[in-house]
Amino acid sequence: MNKLKAIILGAGYRGRAYAEYAAAHPDQLEIVGVADPEQAETIAAPKYWRDWRDCLEDRPEADIVMVTMPDSLHHDSAIMALEAGYHLLLEKPISPTERECREVIDCALKNKRLVVIGHVLRYTAYFAHIKALVDSGELGEIVSIAHQESAGFWKVAHSYVRGNWANSKKSSPIILAKCSHDFDLFVWWMGRRKCRKVTSFGSIKLFNRANMPEGAARMCIDCPPRIEKRCVWSARNMYVDHDELKYLFADHSDEAMQRLISETEYGKCVYQSDNDVPDHQVVTMEFEGGATVSHVMTGFTERNIRTTRIALTRGEIIGDGETLSICRFDGNSVETGVPTNFRIPNRSRHGGGDFNLVSEMIRILRRNDPEEIRETTAEALQSHLICFAAEKSRLAGGKVIEIN
Repeated sequence: MNKLKAIILGAGYRGRAYAEYAAAHPDQLEIVGVADPEQAETIAAPKYWRDWRDCLEDRPEADIVMVTMPDSLHHDSAIMALEAGYHLLLEKPISPTERECREVIDCALKNKRLVVIGHVLRYTAYFAHIKALVDSGELGEIVSIAHQESAGFWKVAHSYVRGNWANSKKSSPIILAKCSHDFDLFVWWMGRRKCRKVTSFGSIKLFNRANMPEGAARMCIDCPPRIEKRCVWSARNMYVDHDELKYLFADHSDEAMQRLISETEYGKCVYQSDNDVPDHQVVTMEFEGGATVSHVMTGFTERNIRTTRIALTRGEIIGDGETLSICRFDGNSVETGVPTNFRIPNRSRHGGGDFNLVSEMIRILRRNDPEEIRETTAEALQSHLICFAAEKSRLAGGKVIEIN
């Protein structure tokens, strides 16, 4: 089969990440166009548009539309692309509202199009190994999962205090924007058992004006040195003096970083931003058959990692995001290993998940099995429904929410 062609709507970090797959595998995928109001040319392509609507109205010859724009633009662009006959790689979340998420999936099923959500974790060797262990039956059935997402103090400050996902009214609740990866894993591991009940608690513990040091300025660069030099959240410290976050920006030169902290929200005091999403949240779920899952998200950790303990009827799985400890209660060894298609190392982020996700989408489209396309598309909605239920519960003080 000839290589597939793709259009990218949004040339930010995620758009560039998927474009790198085409650069690394030109025999499989070609980027034929990019739409972005400011930086479309940062991705190599024969044609560019400033407005995504103009791109889709032109109906360029392609198989896939990759939507990596802000959350609020996902619904309209996804519907337009699906109705035009394109398959969809849609960066998570599907949309900020439950109604719009359902509309996107319904539209895809109606038009018999594939929708793959950017839940890259299920495409990593580590998490796929857990899936293989669970599906093998060697350890019995899942009884409970205890999972913590340690988001990292710098990551939360960047994305969920200063950044694009700081305010749920402008983007999505943090449980959807950040944690839908994890809920996708729970749905995947549980197989055909659906989540039926959800309860959640969470709040802003630190990042509000009540905790602002006396005399702090609105912008970090204007803050008195006695305050700014002692603040771990200092924009100068996070974006200029250290490199951990620079990869997120197309231009991460010293000059660009200085402009970033001088002229944008990324230079704003973390105690004086317009953030409204929790900096910590816990969610408890009950699945069909009585299995339970607890998920803890916290922004107050050194590392950005995920730790998991899965209790099964005949064994246990414990993981720290890199290594797995597997125990069978009868003392026998466990033979199940990492799926072959995820064993091959690649240079993409998320433990190779970025490239593996695109590779799996290409595999599904080349196989062209209508049932696989339908099931893959429909399953994408399940994790989002849990996230919406969790946010409803949190706002209602922990009320139990049932999922239909």
